Amino acid sequence: MAKTGPIIVLDPGKERTKGNEALFMNINAAKAVAGLVQSTLGPKGMDKMMINKLGVVSMTNDGANILKDIGIEHPAAKMIVEVARSVESTAGDGTTSSVILSAALLDKAEKLIKKGIHPTAIIKGYRIAEEKALEILEKEAVSVAKGDRKDILKKVAMTSITGKAPDVHKEHLADVCVKAAEIVEEDGFVDVRTKIIRVVELQRRTEETEVIEGIALNTGALSRKAPKRIENPKIAILDAEIAANKTKANSTMVVSSPEERQKIIESERQSLIDIAKKIVDSGATAVFSTKLVKSSVLEYFEKHDVFVSRPMEEKDIENVSYATGAKIVRNPKEFSEADLGGADLLERDTRNGGGKTYIRGGHNSTVATIVVRGETLQHADNADTALDDALWVIKSVIEDGKIVAGGGAAEIETALGLAAYAPKAGGYDQRVIAAYADALEEIPRTLIRNGGLDVIDLSLALRAEHSKNKNAGINVYTGKVTDMLEEGVVDPYRTKVNMVKAATEAAIMILRIDDMLRATTTREIPDAPPQHLAASYNGMAPPQMNERR
Repeated sequence: MAKTGPIIVLDPGKERTKGNEALFMNINAAKAVAGLVQSTLGPKGMDKMMINKLGVVSMTNDGANILKDIGIEHPAAKMIVEVARSVESTAGDGTTSSVILSAALLDKAEKLIKKGIHPTAIIKGYRIAEEKALEILEKEAVSVAKGDRKDILKKVAMTSITGKAPDVHKEHLADVCVKAAEIVEEDGFVDVRTKIIRVVELQRRTEETEVIEGIALNTGALSRKAPKRIENPKIAILDAEIAANKTKANSTMVVSSPEERQKIIESERQSLIDIAKKIVDSGATAVFSTKLVKSSVLEYFEKHDVFVSRPMEEKDIENVSYATGAKIVRNPKEFSEADLGGADLLERDTRNGGGKTYIRGGHNSTVATIVVRGETLQHADNADTALDDALWVIKSVIEDGKIVAGGGAAEIETALGLAAYAPKAGGYDQRVIAAYADALEEIPRTLIRNGGLDVIDLSLALRAEHSKNKNAGINVYTGKVTDMLEEGVVDPYRTKVNMVKAATEAAIMILRIDDMLRATTTREIPDAPPQHLAASYNGMAPPQMNERR
């Protein structure tokens, strides 16, 4: 029989890692990601300092922001980052807990695999544990009645804000968030993305942060003569310059006398006035534009007491359009009365040497604006991050009408419930479900550790107390196990549900991987032969060699 050489199936330019080696590599990457944010969990969590390429320094303990800005390269680690983004987009909070739980599940899975349990069996057990955990969480949840929910909303907001903004401000910021959510609530739904706008104002104290029913714009009037208050304003929005007809490109205009030149200038000015007149005749009393309005046009608007804004950003005119119903017009010559929007009141504030414009009671949609104030950009950013998370947890409670005890109470109760259920499953499932329960306990353990407390003693005390009170959790300020509902430390039910679902899904995705193929660095290409030199292409550059592989 003829001998054959070795059969090469894979591209020699690929690196292959397979089996447990690939799996453990991915698990270690996931645990490394969790290690980046683990110390930030809880009211006594530490901050991370991040410096970007321009040297701008920022400090935060928000897990989603840290993972977004840090620049993760490992593919398995990126999957864990996607977990954080998923939770952030659906619940707004709980990102750090989700990452920690993902890593804990993978750590327990690694130990089970080393004991001979196949990843497929672990995946099956994790699915069973996930379903049971969600059942337990639903039993733990406390319903919130609409009539007496305001105090609960404030508590859930304060729980979210704690550790992200100074404690002295958390009650005021929570009140601001609750008020904003109540303004925009419609049929039990709170649209945080489009109906609650946040603007930042520096060199002001954080306790001066306020919510306005309507829109607050960091844009003043273009003229000092503009009216300071307009009731029932008719609002026009322009996303183009008010300009006369332009000549063709590269064209030249020849005039024979100064009078003729002046006549052309006057004709152009009159065409601009005609456009302004058309806007005024439509009934407009306020004009918001992304472009600078020329002085001749501004004078005409001033004579008719029309408010004209300074040039605005595109996102601002979109907000004004959404609230007032005004259409964004990109050709001022085609402006009509149908393009106008309305509101109850337009005011401008010239205090502090600047300009701020308020549009209250938009006729198209109810909108609230939170003016986030801070003495420095760092203070304002921290307050803004805290407000964002607080708004999302308030939204979750309003829409779901359910809360759970915080301070690790929900996690430890779910873990104990799973541990009690595990023997009923039998076989490998019993060991996997018990491992899942142990992974859930990593959340309260991390809270204790970050609070500088004794992990072993408090963990045992927490377990013992839960036999009597399912709402018992860790008070990291006193170092004692207390009733979290009585302490006012509560979390949205949705946050815990999403944490369990996202963490389980991420762990299972990584456990399914048993083979990794990675492209290695590009092999060197030999020098081009003489016929491929530039001279052979009539002076043109030859094809790039790295594009001809």
